[in-house]
Amino acid sequence: MKKILPCAVLAFFLPLFYSYAGEQSLASSAFVQGADAFRAGDWISSLFLLRKAVAYPENFNAETYYMLITAEMYSGEYKNAFHDCEIYLKNFFDSAYVSYVIYHKGRALYYLGEYDKSVIVMSDFCHQYPEHEMYASALFWIAESFYAAGSYEEAELLYSRILYDFPDDAKAAAAQYRIESIAQSAREEKLLYLLKQTGEEYLAAKEEYERQLLLASSESTAQTRNRLLDLKQYNSDLEKKVADLEKENAELSEELGKIKTAEANESLELLEKLKAKARETQKLLDVRSTAEGVK
Repeated sequence: MKKILPCAVLAFFLPLFYSYAGEQSLASSAFVQGADAFRAGDWISSLFLLRKAVAYPENFNAETYYMLITAEMYSGEYKNAFHDCEIYLKNFFDSAYVSYVIYHKGRALYYLGEYDKSVIVMSDFCHQYPEHEMYASALFWIAESFYAAGSYEEAELLYSRILYDFPDDAKAAAAQYRIESIAQSAREEKLLYLLKQTGEEYLAAKEEYERQLLLASSESTAQTRNRLLDLKQYNSDLEKKVADLEKENAELSEELGKIKTAEANESLELLEKLKAKARETQKLLDVRSTAEGVK
């Protein structure tokens, strides 16, 4: 009985021991492999392994989480990086890596298109860590947020500050490039404005020309219409005159007919008179001849 009890206890706890030892081994292996990939710059592999490693309680620490966040940023997984930055700042607020995590959080917000929030986070970083080695880089990302949002004047001021205050910083060359880009954009914008103005002036001139043509066309049409109206009135007057002349001609023809009729009647009367006179003369001649014959 005494031998059976230790054996039973051992049989119960031994699997638990091996299970715990196995988990310890897996957690350790995931961390070691993830750390090796991190040091080698193999961000995809380190991301996968470190994410697996922090799932184990023994790896839930500031160092492992910081490497995970860094791997996420280099892998372009900005949403996960931002989420893990929030977890980090909540659980490891007294860590030596807090300032770098705040910096990563600001960059993650920039890449997520949250420019206003990125400016706030990076500005807080600059206020809290004015002597930090990433100070110039934080200024640069604030400027980048302004640039991406179209606030070129604010962006240019920060780029210029980086050039003058941190000429040897790694971000100085990028700041110089941005300043030149802003100047080029300003020149292009001015050129486009001038082209637009010229185009608008051309369109205005074209519209005025077309308006004048339309006006001229309208005036010509009006003149033509007036001319047609005048011709129509003239034709109407002519028709009236012709009608009057035709009426007058008819009256004259009627009068002439009357005259001719009268003349004809007069001629007939004269002819009858002449005939009567001739008959009388003939009678006289006959009488005379008879008288002479009697003698």
